Amino acid sequence: MTSLTDPGADSPAERVTEALRRRGGTASASEVGADLGLHPSTARFHLDRLVNQGRVRVSRERRATRGRPRTMFTLEPDPIEGPRSYQMLAEVLVASLARQSDGPERAARAGAEWGRHFTGQDVVALLAEVGFAPSPDPDHDDRIALGHCPFIDLATDHPEVVCPLHRGVVEGAVGHPVTLEAHPGATCFIDLDPTLSSGASRTPGGR
Repeated sequence: MTSLTDPGADSPAERVTEALRRRGGTASASEVGADLGLHPSTARFHLDRLVNQGRVRVSRERRATRGRPRTMFTLEPDPIEGPRSYQMLAEVLVASLARQSDGPERAARAGAEWGRHFTGQDVVALLAEVGFAPSPDPDHDDRIALGHCPFIDLATDHPEVVCPLHRGVVEGAVGHPVTLEAHPGATCFIDLDPTLSSGASRTPGGR
């Protein structure tokens, strides 16, 4: 049993929260106190603080027998927990950029700003970490083949935005213009040679 006064334990709020969680999310002050070795009034004090913080709600126990119903404390859902939908967020943002006349330029600038955080890092390692499955061209030191696109769903629908963004990330990382030869759904190529690179994304259909 962990005590609220244990100096090696978590904060009182965290321990009371954990006690509620172990009881399925709902318990009385007496039950929480018994689990933590506390007087019910002390447990009630900490539970009331959680109520004031919006982390716990109060209700009356429903009883089928006679007797005064107990005050029950129930954990509120944690807004940080639960499912995420980053794919939907990305689709909304990319679709918005695609509707703008300067969407490709905006996407490239946004990518470059993010890519500057990785200045000085090995660009092949960076691309591998993101998920592009890069492989240097054995015949051209500055040419990289990309065997996979981690943004393929978005790139297929909006290559005119996603490909410039990807190119911008690389440009931000290496510090100079590069050329992306994009083939959404197939192998793409990046030319890192600044003397040959046009700072452009070439996609099927000229997009």
